[in-house]
Amino acid sequence: MQGVGPQQQSRTRGSGYLLAEMTWPEVEAAREAAPLVIVPLGSCEQHGRGMALQTDTVRAVEMAKLVAERMAPQAVIAPETTVGLSEHHMGFPGTITLTPQTLQQVIYEIVHSLYRHGWRKVFLLNGHGGNNAVVDIASIRIRTDFPDMHLASSGISALVPDVISQEGVSELRGHSCEVETSQALYLAPELVRKESLVRGTDRRADLDAAGRLSRMHSAIHFPQPYHRLDPNGALGDATAASADFGERQVSAALDRLTSFLEQFIALPLPDSGSASGPRSL
Repeated sequence: MQGVGPQQQSRTRGSGYLLAEMTWPEVEAAREAAPLVIVPLGSCEQHGRGMALQTDTVRAVEMAKLVAERMAPQAVIAPETTVGLSEHHMGFPGTITLTPQTLQQVIYEIVHSLYRHGWRKVFLLNGHGGNNAVVDIASIRIRTDFPDMHLASSGISALVPDVISQEGVSELRGHSCEVETSQALYLAPELVRKESLVRGTDRRADLDAAGRLSRMHSAIHFPQPYHRLDPNGALGDATAASADFGERQVSAALDRLTSFLEQFIALPLPDSGSASGPRSL
């Protein structure tokens, strides 16, 4: 159904592949059929005036459910991480952040636990761009300490830049914009207060000097806290969002991610070599 999100289509989704909803014998049985675990990573942070603080977490979880449904019974979903690295949003009430060191250790220990239970193929589905650098560092540690496993990661929007560019989106976007808001409208519309959506800063020319410099070149990293970029904490135009645009993004991302994961599952495990277990706990 066009424009109708997954949560509206089914409220019973998840009972067969969410680890946290299983008993341990059910997990033991699922492990035999599911070589892959998806770990959703999110945040608890401001999302402008029109979206809930848990937007990143819920988008990651709902996307993970769609993947697990399509790949059933080959994938299960670990409990989501509901707080991430959100220091750049702390200028707005309600945002909760972990330090980079803490988030890195949380990711590491989740994957380590899954490894101890026999899983050797893990995918980190990251709903929050602010987690990206920490995910990269945690992944290096994990691959170093557990060389006989495969670990991969991605966000949602990063899978579909072509779909996004076809829409004629704002010059300046990236948080609580038409891209992210459209995904939320499709995946979990209850997150969105449509009457409160406002157009954020959507042109580089409207930023102050530091903000303009921070967005001057994609290859130069000069981050600014969001309360200095926009008084509402949003970049882009959330009022241009639609569930239809969200569906196009999610559908393409789902196709591309499941195609990768099917090949990921089939990939032979690497030789553990001389590894003797975790060294960086």
